Amino acid sequence: MAPITNGTKKDLTVCIVGAGLGGVAGSIAMAKNGVKVILLEQAPELGEIGAGIQMTPNVSRFLIKWGVADVIGKNLVEFEELNMRKQDGTKVGYTHMIPEVRNDVGWPWWVVHRAHLHDGLVAVAQKQGVEIRVDSRVDRIEYDVAPGQKAKVFTAKGDVVEADLIIGSDGVKSVVRNSLFPGQKTDPIQPTPNCAYRAVVPYSEVRKDPQAAELIEKLTMEVWMADHKYIISYPISGGEVFNMVLSHHCTTPMSEWDSEDCVKTLRETYKDFDPRVVKILEMIPEGSVKRWPLLVTGPLKTWLSPQRNVVLMGDAAHSMVNHMAQGAATAMEDGAFLGVVLGEVVKGSVSLAEALEIYEKVRQPKAYAKQQVSFINGAIWHLPDGAEADARDAAMSPELSGKQYLRSPNLYGDPVTVLGTYAYDAEVDAQDAVRAHLEYKGQEEIGVAGVTKKLADVYLNWFLPDGGAKSHAVKGNAKENAEDAARLQVAVEGGGKGYQAEGKL
Repeated sequence: MAPITNGTKKDLTVCIVGAGLGGVAGSIAMAKNGVKVILLEQAPELGEIGAGIQMTPNVSRFLIKWGVADVIGKNLVEFEELNMRKQDGTKVGYTHMIPEVRNDVGWPWWVVHRAHLHDGLVAVAQKQGVEIRVDSRVDRIEYDVAPGQKAKVFTAKGDVVEADLIIGSDGVKSVVRNSLFPGQKTDPIQPTPNCAYRAVVPYSEVRKDPQAAELIEKLTMEVWMADHKYIISYPISGGEVFNMVLSHHCTTPMSEWDSEDCVKTLRETYKDFDPRVVKILEMIPEGSVKRWPLLVTGPLKTWLSPQRNVVLMGDAAHSMVNHMAQGAATAMEDGAFLGVVLGEVVKGSVSLAEALEIYEKVRQPKAYAKQQVSFINGAIWHLPDGAEADARDAAMSPELSGKQYLRSPNLYGDPVTVLGTYAYDAEVDAQDAVRAHLEYKGQEEIGVAGVTKKLADVYLNWFLPDGGAKSHAVKGNAKENAEDAARLQVAVEGGGKGYQAEGKL
């Protein structure tokens, strides 16, 4: 891809509020693009609670590019297959992950413990020069300042941080969001009584029961679907821990995680499931399970301050239900996208206001679409027995016999969803958006017969060696080209990394 024309280089200081997965990932992307980053975390120590998390290909690419995967090492697990099951264990859908999905999207689909992921991100952020300050709970921010003055972040300890840009990556209870929209109803909601348990059991315990051990003969992801509840499991921690997320509907809405131990209630809720997984539920240690509400933020009208010196990302902007494994992933995409556009501010290609407006224009609809698809996938997995569940299972059935299919309710293997969600590259999207802003004022060029590299990548370059390393040029006049639309002057842009038609008819 041809480089964007640079202007005069500028210094840019960013203060990110919140050192969760999205905030730390964003700090890496920004630091790699020449931004000075100060990262504030309210906790006295860095760390991540919870258990397993999926690093789908749309973000595993960043773990590899940034060197985070090298730090985490074997604790990143790539599972072999996905089995979609009815409540009793009957298999109704299937996706062969290795090598098919990796080959189709170009990057692995990993599962990992949140603590291992966070540790790896922090290590790389510190190596990139990100200044991380713990025990720095933010009380308020000041952003209504005169042009040329910096915004300010005030912590509970009395520290004041000045920055060109404040980024709110402080989760569903975002102080930054509340400061941007005082008096407005922007707090996350629980659209349904949907909640989730999270639990882990060591493989060493599972192996003690021959029936339960059938589920760990290979590294697999398993989904058991039932009436308003499901279980999804996958291996983490080097393939030695059985991780489970157990979705269900509570009798009353929740806004906070349940501090009471829920093991007994969990076992009662899922007692009629596949006997193999029920046995594993009996192995969950007492006192190790909590229940979490699934909260949705927005969609908000804007993520920006009027002064264009504060912006939201991640759960602070668009928390979503977990059924597509895209909450943290979308936050990491936000960070990667911001890294590119803020890097262009440093280069002098665009102003800070332009960069943030590009970010909001592109990322808002993508996040909103993910919120909807995540909710839809939950509905698919929560269908009660009956005609609708039978139709879902029938639509998945070609997967079991290896037949080619164009659509599937198994969204983890559905071609449209995989390419649209899991093959998405936020960095390339940001580069395209900046280029469109500079060259075409936000619109595709019209009136030129040819093929943009963006569409060539979707339909052609993905299967060509080296992403389209050859240049096919056809000489001919306009009449000849009009007679044969396939004969376009096609050139490689950016050192053999794809096709882009440059000829005019």
